[in-house]
Amino acid sequence: MSNQPKTVFLLEPVYDLSGQVIARELLTRLADDADINNKRNPERDVGFFSQLSADVKWQLFLHQIEKLIQLYQKGFDQIVSVNVDRDIVASIFKDAEMQEKLAQLTLLRLEISAFFTARFNSADLLILKGVAKVTPAPLWLDDFGPGYSNLSMFDSGIFEIVKIDKEFFWQFGNGRTFDILLNHLNELCTGVIVEGVENQQQVDLLAHKAIYGMQGYLWQSVYLDDLLA
Repeated sequence: MSNQPKTVFLLEPVYDLSGQVIARELLTRLADDADINNKRNPERDVGFFSQLSADVKWQLFLHQIEKLIQLYQKGFDQIVSVNVDRDIVASIFKDAEMQEKLAQLTLLRLEISAFFTARFNSADLLILKGVAKVTPAPLWLDDFGPGYSNLSMFDSGIFEIVKIDKEFFWQFGNGRTFDILLNHLNELCTGVIVEGVENQQQVDLLAHKAIYGMQGYLWQSVYLDDLLA
């Protein structure tokens, strides 16, 4: 990874409706786009990671897991979700040592990229069920919304938590369509996290919704290395 731009790890909080942090998402950012006050460039990050080879993405995942092992050894006691895609999932299958490490991280959640499930079919379901067999880490689905995913994938009960795409929330959050979707999702998984919360008005909008948590730039992330220090 020496020829890749320098990256840093951030832990972005997920809050419940009572104002408590209930989980954190481990985010990898380009170092010069990772200002702690959220002045970062997601578009550039997405472009960067989409160009990484499967091997580089796997090495990055290994680094993330090692950092989390250190964090939990220091007594950290919150759920952390780590993003994985098809390439990383394929590597988990082939690495027994990694499977053992994941088994020891009882507060770890594997957050499946919505792009993984964009064309969701029986083959995808078999892959995800396979992941569930080789590691006890519950699966979360990232960025659920139009164009990426469909409700049929939830029939297997394979996802513990579903995250609602921020664009979908911004467009439909104050309408009946959003409430209907929440009701459907809550019947098919343990809970729903809404992404893209950026102001108090959006918090107030969600105050009486059937959600598990909220995530967004309204709340400050922390550097993982700062917690380790």
